[in-house]
Amino acid sequence: MRILLLSGLLALASRVLADGLVTYKVIGFPDAAGNTFAVEIDKKLYPLRTSKSSFPLWSAKVANDSSLSPSYRYVQLSRRNKAVAREGFMRQLENADTTQNEFFGREVTITDLPPIKQVYEDVRPEPSASVFDCSQIATMHFTVDPDEFEYMMNHPKGEKRTTIKAGFKFINANTVYSADEVKFKVSGHHSRIYQKVSLEVKFDKSEEHPFFNQSVIKMRAEYTDPSMLRERLYLDVLNSIGVPTSQGSYARVYVNGKPQGFYQMVEDIEETMLMRTVHRGSIKDKTDLGALYKMGHRESTLNYMGPKATDYPELKYRNIVLGDNPEDEPMQRIIEFMKDLQDWNPKDSKGIAYWNERLDLDGFLRAMALEYLAGAWDAFWWNGNNYFMYYNPQSKVWQFIPSDFDHTFNSGGNRLQAEASYKTYGENGLVFNNQPLVSKLILKNKDINRKFETILSTITEGVFNSEALEGRMKAYETQLEKEVEWDLSIDRSNLPGTNRGWTINKFHKSIWKLQSSIARWIRNRSESVAHQFE
Repeated sequence: MRILLLSGLLALASRVLADGLVTYKVIGFPDAAGNTFAVEIDKKLYPLRTSKSSFPLWSAKVANDSSLSPSYRYVQLSRRNKAVAREGFMRQLENADTTQNEFFGREVTITDLPPIKQVYEDVRPEPSASVFDCSQIATMHFTVDPDEFEYMMNHPKGEKRTTIKAGFKFINANTVYSADEVKFKVSGHHSRIYQKVSLEVKFDKSEEHPFFNQSVIKMRAEYTDPSMLRERLYLDVLNSIGVPTSQGSYARVYVNGKPQGFYQMVEDIEETMLMRTVHRGSIKDKTDLGALYKMGHRESTLNYMGPKATDYPELKYRNIVLGDNPEDEPMQRIIEFMKDLQDWNPKDSKGIAYWNERLDLDGFLRAMALEYLAGAWDAFWWNGNNYFMYYNPQSKVWQFIPSDFDHTFNSGGNRLQAEASYKTYGENGLVFNNQPLVSKLILKNKDINRKFETILSTITEGVFNSEALEGRMKAYETQLEKEVEWDLSIDRSNLPGTNRGWTINKFHKSIWKLQSSIARWIRNRSESVAHQFE
């Protein structure tokens, strides 16, 4: 069974209008068994209630008396109804009938994020906005068998990772979603060596409307990035330049009422994402989709290796959606593309026309421009990984879809030089001399190279510069500071893996002050690009 309540419980709100009451709602996890929550108005406490089906959301109706102050705050009460924790600030009632789903102790529910210029057409689908809204921080609560969960978290490295069943609740400012049962497991590859691991949630595909039309979501731990901002900012710029990819937003995660961590929630790149984002809803049946391949392993360079699927290691080229491939040859479509790439002469004077018939060339060049600009070393140009190739049966061309953006904006320190030209970018990577889609198209064909340089300049001038991004970064810093501090306070010492030892001071410095900070990388890289075209 699934419960879906949208837009701040509209049915409840309509009843509020009729009875002259204000509904106060807060997300709260009691510090001790038996503790409850209340709303304080004019120094008087009004108890809030929850239930097994609504927890961790607490609510109550209070008479809409004009003599009452519009100021209020939430209070945690002991079993004996004594205040044990008060919010250190007063809230203002902005709606005469109901509050948003507010979070105990979080002063701002919706952050005013400065907009980023739309450099190329926005390809994001509107329906996903309700769940992937980066102006707010959602809450996820899982209810699981504690022994099964403990085993899952203590054995994250096995190839066949333990999958357990869980009850699921998602709450943001105006939305509540519940599912009686989801599949829950540890996610990621290299990141599983850390104490804080990423997580995956899989929803029942037989549901008429699974989680906002998502069948799988990932909770990315962002544990390699003390700012927890690099991936979010990279997604913002991808959206600005019109490159289709998975969307994401932040969430606090709790399990059985206990803190689990602060994560970046992202959608998985699979059938429903293609239908929603790439095809904008024009394809309704999954059987009408084209072939999709995941290249999540290093050195997946699209080099032709032979005519059969068995010529290619599945670890590097994994078919996700069969499309019109024969079942016994799931690589047929992509092999044809790789053969064309091998045979094509980069001195071709009609290279743009040739590749426009086979590839969303503009989209690919924009994605590559951003990889270079942001120093995305764990990606296609540098390492030959973390991307998908999708054959769009409507446009009849391949589309490059990037994924996984935590190792960007100089993540990891001085591995890259911000001043380096795009012409030498990747020369210290794994695949610099074995990357035909980059070397043949971008570096060796003069017409495509000219087009790439135009795109690179447009992106740098429009969005990839300090003036365009630093306002957004400051707003994120304010939004995330207390969430990151909360995450760092969680005791994970009983879990296997490495503790990175991050601090809240490192959080701030990794955005602005370190040699490897995001701000310094953006400033230095954008200045370098300007000099390359003088």
